[in-house]
Amino acid sequence: MSVGLGNVWRFPNVAYKNGGGAFLIPYLLLLVIIGRPLYYLELILGQFSSQGPIKLWRIVPAFKGIGYAQVISVSFVVIFYNYLMALSIFYIYSSCSACLPWTDCYYPNGTDIVNMTTAEYFWKNEVLELDYDNPDTITHISWKLVISLLVTWILVYITIVQGTESLGKMAYFTAVFPYIVLTALLIVALQNKGSWEGIKFFFEPQLEKLLEIEVWYRACEQSFFSLAIGYGNIVMIASYNKFSNNVYKDAIIISVLDTFTNILAGCVIFAVLGTLAHEKNLPIDDVVDHGGLGLAYVIYPQALANIKFIPQLWSVLFFIMLFTLGIGSSSSQIETVSTVIKDKFPKLRENKSWLSLGLCVVFFCLGLPLTTNVGQHILELLNNYGVSAAGFFYATLELVGVMWIYGIRNFMADVTYMLGSSPGIFWKFTWWFAAPVSLVIIFVYGHVVVDKKDPLPLWAEYTGWFLAFIALIQIPIWGLYVIYRNPSETIQKKILNSFKATKDWGPSDPVDRAGWLAIKNSKDESSKENSNVVLSAVYNQSFQEDIY
Repeated sequence: MSVGLGNVWRFPNVAYKNGGGAFLIPYLLLLVIIGRPLYYLELILGQFSSQGPIKLWRIVPAFKGIGYAQVISVSFVVIFYNYLMALSIFYIYSSCSACLPWTDCYYPNGTDIVNMTTAEYFWKNEVLELDYDNPDTITHISWKLVISLLVTWILVYITIVQGTESLGKMAYFTAVFPYIVLTALLIVALQNKGSWEGIKFFFEPQLEKLLEIEVWYRACEQSFFSLAIGYGNIVMIASYNKFSNNVYKDAIIISVLDTFTNILAGCVIFAVLGTLAHEKNLPIDDVVDHGGLGLAYVIYPQALANIKFIPQLWSVLFFIMLFTLGIGSSSSQIETVSTVIKDKFPKLRENKSWLSLGLCVVFFCLGLPLTTNVGQHILELLNNYGVSAAGFFYATLELVGVMWIYGIRNFMADVTYMLGSSPGIFWKFTWWFAAPVSLVIIFVYGHVVVDKKDPLPLWAEYTGWFLAFIALIQIPIWGLYVIYRNPSETIQKKILNSFKATKDWGPSDPVDRAGWLAIKNSKDESSKENSNVVLSAVYNQSFQEDIY
């Protein structure tokens, strides 16, 4: 689940925009302080409760709106992930030709017309069909991308209808195949002049960049995307685990594998960037346009074009790989949305295929604006506001709700019952203090700096914040609703009880739940006895003081 498009498509793009090695250091550091602890936490919560992102908040009912907000943000991710998969479909189709279409210059005598590689020209003019005269206005729709998007959603629907078995079989393919393709591309890329300079740029930090808050902000943002944390997906997937599953081992293995995939994809991209910098006699920073999120669709095709042995075959295999990585993520995201709807309307459980079809049709229609000439701008708005900015907020509230309101002692007792041992001091420190404090600092300071550095047109900024508002407003709305519905008599009790775990909170399996309740009740009785002993001692002492 956590190894997908975020690794192969997004990580190299963000690393290139933020200084290569200068980005890698904060990324790895924040992965340890924030990313991995949050991933482990969400696995624990999902496995312990066996519930999705809405019912999970029986732990702190007033925070129920976080689950609904996460589902809306996941819907934004679904929209643009399937658009990226549609791009892969188009590249697969384009690769089935006598020669790769991005290897030849369309204007062999027009060396002064544009200053870009043929792969970049193909991306901007043949794929995106940019309108350079009206860059911020919708002037036309790309019908080839519409068809690609339709094919994508048909394949996603088929995958969903076939159920978890098809996803399980696909997981075996996506677990190995991406590494074969990326390793082959890296070997080919390293044989070209300048490639090692690109690798050096990727691993050698520019220390002055470490003082820029934007680099830290983007690094934290990327850790959320890579591990898919903060949006309810991990909670939903972990809810299907066996109660006693070694979730700690899962968290470590997957997060390490995720980091390795990021670095491998980064090496491929930066090796090709080094070669292009050598050929064009330019600094690596200036080889490709930094705008947008399409770097992967420029550099990977460039790397594929350098393969001598049947490059068309390798191109088809690579973009099939990219598509399958996306379809795994997309299917689980739609399952998250579907689970919430079925929990709210149980009758729909009997019509799962129709519900899935309805969701696919709706999301296909919502994705159509991305197929216009300003699709990349819309993609950035969905990414930066509807998903990334909101994700920081969800994660912070998640930590506050579980660690500060439910209580770290209660949580540790739950984990000890489930796994047989309590998480160590490192996890306690990061969950209770380091992660929430770091998130608040990076989000508040980072967002102010990012907005000032890269100002958007006013309409775009308003649209972006509206997308974030649609998701975030769910938190106070549902919080107030829960408080209003609480049966307590006074407003003070309504509020207090809305922040206490409900009687339904805990393991779902009857046997596991019975054992958990027995231990919980025995501890409650023990604490009552201890408090009675203390009160008795205080009473006797004060009585004796009164006598004497």
